[in-house]
Amino acid sequence: MILPEYDYLIRLLSAIIDGKQPQNPPETLDWEKLYQLSIWHGISNMAWYGIMQLDTEHRPPQNILMKFKKEYKMCVAKEATQHLTVEQILKTFEEHRISCLPLKGCLLKYLYPRPDMRLMADIDILMKPEQAEPTKELMLDMGFVAKRQGGNHDIYYREPYMNIEMHRKLVADNSPYSVYLSKTWDRTGLKEGCQYTYRLSDEDFYIYLIIHLTKHYLGRGTGIRSFMDICLYNRYYKQTMDWNYIWTELAKIGLREFAENIIGLCGAWFEGAESNGIYNEMAEYILSSGVYGTRQHSIISAISSSVDKKLPIWVARQMYSLKLFFPSISVMQVQYPFLVKVPKLLPACWVLRGSRYLLFKRKHTFQIINSIRSVSTKDIDRMRKLHAKTGLIK
Repeated sequence: MILPEYDYLIRLLSAIIDGKQPQNPPETLDWEKLYQLSIWHGISNMAWYGIMQLDTEHRPPQNILMKFKKEYKMCVAKEATQHLTVEQILKTFEEHRISCLPLKGCLLKYLYPRPDMRLMADIDILMKPEQAEPTKELMLDMGFVAKRQGGNHDIYYREPYMNIEMHRKLVADNSPYSVYLSKTWDRTGLKEGCQYTYRLSDEDFYIYLIIHLTKHYLGRGTGIRSFMDICLYNRYYKQTMDWNYIWTELAKIGLREFAENIIGLCGAWFEGAESNGIYNEMAEYILSSGVYGTRQHSIISAISSSVDKKLPIWVARQMYSLKLFFPSISVMQVQYPFLVKVPKLLPACWVLRGSRYLLFKRKHTFQIINSIRSVSTKDIDRMRKLHAKTGLIK
């Protein structure tokens, strides 16, 4: 059952993107709960804009209103910093002939009534793998610290809150969409007025958004904001996009039916369209995920893939635990780069990593262990049935 606070939060967001006066809240609305839900889904700033359009007597109590206002001020400041930083990075890449493709929030935020309504936790940019080292040098020159190197993406950080993810690949090699997305550079064209900054066509960017949403939905889960992104993108480009191409490409990767359900749920939430049983089940799953999903969803999803191979649930739990606590050498090389040259030290690094978790993240580690133990066949069946209904499991 969907909480009344979630229902009103979605109505509030819908009014904002429509440029309409929001409906007054129910008298029994728990504003503190709505605030916490908006934080969890990364939309507290957007909710603030809607709240301020309400008559004074229908707004939340002053102490909660001040919490929303604090989020609003922080998001405006962050967006301004992010905007200037992205401009600096892209300008520097152009000057030094670094090919790059800005992704997701860098572009989507301009579809919202105000760009600060769609705040990014990090900035994602696709680079060519062979340019990773010169990219690193430039990022360091701009005052960033390299937090992580290797794997699918490098992470750079600069005070006060600038996280940049420079992607070599858009998804992991074991993703069902890795082959399709490995050809992303072939689908790009140069951004107007640029020589090294690229863009996807409106259609290919939309397909990427669907794939990205699906990746998170199948993993940890994803929140309201991802569906607002799809809704606003559809509104802006629906009349000009080649839908035959979009549906054909989505069918190739088995996502046409799920994409139709995504659009249907967006319609029910933000366009006043009728909902149905499938959309309601999707909504409950999404609303329980938050903007970046939950650990429990991630664990159930991972264990489910082993159960799909006809393994007993207890074996699937053990296999997941082993994979989690004893990662492959390719994963460990990101945290311990010297393993590239001395792979035989892998067991020692497992011990070191485990010791660090027990010493410094003991509570978190045992929470994960308990979460793994708590996964039941019922949990897996519930998730698989939902994914089958929405077209993700054939």
